[in-house]
Amino acid sequence: MSGAASLMKPTRVPVSRSEFRDNQKEFLKKAKGHNVLVITGDAGEEKLVLDKKYFDEILGRLKAYVETLEVAMDKKLMSSILAASQTLEEDVRTGKLLSMDEMFSED
Repeated sequence: MSGAASLMKPTRVPVSRSEFRDNQKEFLKKAKGHNVLVITGDAGEEKLVLDKKYFDEILGRLKAYVETLEVAMDKKLMSSILAASQTLEEDVRTGKLLSMDEMFSED
């Protein structure tokens, strides 16, 4: 599983607060990758412990989704993008635009 799908399906590692307190070092080792510790207190409240890299992945994806939605919600910008997209293939073929390979070639 990769990409957004793996971000949406973390492996939950349940542990009570007292178990976590007694074996904190061992449980913290389990909070790696997409493993998320779910620490449950006496009143049933839950706290999560997760790997910073995984957290940063989640934040990065969320930021990208928000930015995509902002562009999609901007009617004027979307109209411009859609209008330009209709001529892109033809412009590349006729030499009006460079392909990505041509732009970033090492030549």
